[in-house]
Amino acid sequence: MKGTDGPDRSDQAASSLAREIYWAKEGDPPPTDLDSIRDRLDDFAHRMRVEQRQLVPIGETLLGSAAGWKRTIKLALWRVTRFSTMRYDRLLAELAALNGELAHRLQETEEELARVREELRGRGGGAS
Repeated sequence: MKGTDGPDRSDQAASSLAREIYWAKEGDPPPTDLDSIRDRLDDFAHRMRVEQRQLVPIGETLLGSAAGWKRTIKLALWRVTRFSTMRYDRLLAELAALNGELAHRLQETEEELARVREELRGRGGGAS
């Protein structure tokens, strides 16, 4: 029903729904097997260790600006306060490394458990 007030309400609802779906879409969920988790944790730890040594993180979009004076002020404030966050980059990297080691040990435990279960089945212990 199109009136003089504006576009059709169904068109507004469809465009609103399309907008909500676009913003709610997060892509494919990341894989959850232990190898991919360990790889992602290793990548994260490496990134945190690299960012720890940088005065300005590469790809930080919030520090850029079209106006040169704004960009200069943002970078100056970042450098002044950077010392307080450098420690957390190192701690996050260590935490990711510990979690990666935990994932590795969990994977070894699952493989050992599967081997023991197969061995028990072979002996006729049948309880699972």
